[in-house]
Amino acid sequence: MPLVSFYFQLHQPFRLHPDRGKFLWEEKNREIFRKVSDKCYLPAIRMFAELIPQWPTFKITLGMSGTFLEQAERYEPEVITELQALHAVAQDSGQVEFLDETYYHSLTSLFEDPAKTEFREQTSLHREKIRRLFGVFPTSFRNTELMYNDPIAQTVTDMGYQSILCEKRDDMFSGPDKSAISPNAVFKARGTNLIVIPRNRELSDDVAFRFPHTPITPEQYAGHLSLIDGEVVMLGYDFEHIGEHIWHERGIFDFWRGLPEALAKHSNIVPATPTEIAQRFRDTSCPEVSIHGLATSSWADADRNTFGWLGNPTQYELFRDIERMESGARRAGGGLLTKWRQLTTSDHVYFLHERMGSDHAVHAYFNPYGNSIARPTHVLTRKIDDLEMVLHRFEILKKREQTAVLIISPETGRLPEDMGALARFISGKSGGQGEVVSALCEGLSERGIDVHLAVLNLKRRFQREAQMSDLQWREVRHKIDSEKIHLVSSSIFADNMSAYAGDPILTAVEFQREMVNNIIKTVRARSGGRLILHSHDWMAGGAITAYANTRGLPILHTVHNVFTAALPLDLMGGISLESISDRLYLTEMHGRTCIDAQATAIKNATLINFVGEQFLREVVEGYFQDRQLVPPSVRQEVTEKYRNNAALAIINAPASMMYPEKCQALVRNYGPDDDVMEAKRDNLVAFQNRIGLSVNPDALLYFWPSRLDPFQKGVELLEHILLAFVDRHAEVQVAIVADGIGNDRTHLDTIGGMAYASGGRIAYHPFNEELSLLGYAAACDVFGASLYEPCGQIDQVGNIFGATATNRDTGGYHDKIRELRLKAEGAPQDTGNGFLFRDYDANGLWYALSKSVNFHRLPAEVRASQIRRIMREARERYSLGHMIAEYLRVYERLNGGKPLV
Repeated sequence: MPLVSFYFQLHQPFRLHPDRGKFLWEEKNREIFRKVSDKCYLPAIRMFAELIPQWPTFKITLGMSGTFLEQAERYEPEVITELQALHAVAQDSGQVEFLDETYYHSLTSLFEDPAKTEFREQTSLHREKIRRLFGVFPTSFRNTELMYNDPIAQTVTDMGYQSILCEKRDDMFSGPDKSAISPNAVFKARGTNLIVIPRNRELSDDVAFRFPHTPITPEQYAGHLSLIDGEVVMLGYDFEHIGEHIWHERGIFDFWRGLPEALAKHSNIVPATPTEIAQRFRDTSCPEVSIHGLATSSWADADRNTFGWLGNPTQYELFRDIERMESGARRAGGGLLTKWRQLTTSDHVYFLHERMGSDHAVHAYFNPYGNSIARPTHVLTRKIDDLEMVLHRFEILKKREQTAVLIISPETGRLPEDMGALARFISGKSGGQGEVVSALCEGLSERGIDVHLAVLNLKRRFQREAQMSDLQWREVRHKIDSEKIHLVSSSIFADNMSAYAGDPILTAVEFQREMVNNIIKTVRARSGGRLILHSHDWMAGGAITAYANTRGLPILHTVHNVFTAALPLDLMGGISLESISDRLYLTEMHGRTCIDAQATAIKNATLINFVGEQFLREVVEGYFQDRQLVPPSVRQEVTEKYRNNAALAIINAPASMMYPEKCQALVRNYGPDDDVMEAKRDNLVAFQNRIGLSVNPDALLYFWPSRLDPFQKGVELLEHILLAFVDRHAEVQVAIVADGIGNDRTHLDTIGGMAYASGGRIAYHPFNEELSLLGYAAACDVFGASLYEPCGQIDQVGNIFGATATNRDTGGYHDKIRELRLKAEGAPQDTGNGFLFRDYDANGLWYALSKSVNFHRLPAEVRASQIRRIMREARERYSLGHMIAEYLRVYERLNGGKPLV
């Protein structure tokens, strides 16, 4: 009774432009991808999406290179949409498995580096791409062209995969005593528990190669499979054979449509995915397979070796030239590193392959340079030479005067890949501060700024976000260079789920000690002494900014909130306080002399900036004197900076992932030019299912994404009206996706109880980034009830996602929310994006939400027009580019008026 696995590979390389001065052949890549999408990708993916629910025992496995997925996003986004739909129909049944591989379909597994650093990093890039697009973490691996040897197997084992696919070789199938072993056996890699599954190339080629000349029916194929003597039959095909290599007219679609039914007639055939096979045989005694590194097996050639890529001297030398550029490309980073990685794609050297035959014909099918190997040799040689020259020039320029920016923040959102391989594993988001840090890193990196980030190593949080074990996390920390990201580690906060959990005073002391004693000095030395510090919030202030000031460094301090903390001097051991004593703002707390962290930061900063104009004015003009809200020390230092023209306001802008056109958390992406209302209905139903609301696509969903903070966010006002409001308005649902403050569960329990009592009209869930983003896409209105607000981003993100915003008329919401007024109701023109209330009480919140409900009860066509307008205006007002440009002007001011690059 063989297990049968159907595996398909989807890959397109980024082809190199034949002209000097151009790197990628954009026009050719687009042309080929769209052509293959029309003939193969779209109809074939839809076909499998129809077959999967019809035949519950039928299963398929997809390997998709990162370059394929990237081109799909760029040239034919509908391919991604259809793949997501295929994944969705099989999510519960497990009938579709996605594999991991190298992002660039590269030969990096053949690099001489024993640590396989680039191989690991390209695999991590691919894993992150699959996670972002499909929300899964693959557990099985396929290397480029199924290349396999012992060092590759050991590396894949280290990375935690359960199985690896490979191309079978004839010398695999005899045991230690030279006894015969079935070619359809399951193996284990030598010395590991990694399951190795060889491809049956004969039965695979019956379809992928020989079908046009020797057609086979589904019944005949199933009959052949039923006669297999062995444990597993791995069948591997280029996905492009369906409709592209073998045209529709040849009957290839009919073959695949008929195969599940034909298989079902043979009770001894059991379709399975690689991970299911691995789980079945993990604890079973299996023969071991061992292939020396010099005898690598592969898919592409009849000899099943690496001749197709390294078989002639030209191929080998160019491959080694690419390999030798690795260290220079890593030092350069950014776009130059990406270009080098694009050169590692195996197709470039395969286009130089001299041998002919059916194998070569398929792999040469997408060669844009014709039949001669002279032209692709010339193109690849010139691209290598050009990149070597640019990397050399980069090294020279790097030695010239260039000012680095060190962003210091206890927390961050997701980081751009330009920050290095570690970036994809770091996300300690807990509010708008983390998002603006993320956006800054993204924008500055794109502009070639030498930007560094120092942040708390919230190990447990990072592991949970990346779904990694302790072993996998150690693998990341010990083997991935963190040149641009500087993690401050300590057992004091390693298990905390946010920067301010646990004992924030002890956390701040550890953070400040490491920054003063090590990180600032290290980054400054790397940049030849030219460094700008950009500190965020009180935890990045205190001794950090005092030390930087005494060393003559220009400092920008961003005030995200007016909170401060008192750091006892007796805890600050290890920092030379004497050298910075005159720069400290000291205070007394419980009989101990302490550093006022926020006031010290503001005092020492060359410039400060608030994240909203109104809140800066409220602090300077004496608002909130009746509440213990703005510490006198902070108000005093802010006012001093304001009077000396050293206080600015730069409104936060959401990071690029916070747009529904590209957000991977949505079931349907959309923009202002799409059918927004229909897309939001689809996301609403998905959100209702995930969070536990009654499924009603016509419901008006009101979304609260702010933390349950009674001091700032007004959660008690929400609690006061919540049940009564949904009772009054039958079409309204309310969802809260947020964490509480510290260890206080009061409001979590209260809100949770209301949700339980609402009968599916109210739902609560602790903060989850993907669920929260889906909530924005589902909501008709994103609301809050803030007592005060330095900036706030929920209104911005809500508008970008096509929701109105409701909140109190204070701080950042005063800056950004304008009352929605319609020309049809007597206004001079359609204006506004939400609804405000002035008094901080439950009646005010009820009043504003009622105005919102009245708007969202209007006919769908009226609402749709206004929502599209709001989305467009939000994109113009809250552009990441605008925010980065403002920060660059400030950095240049701190840099003596000179540009940073």
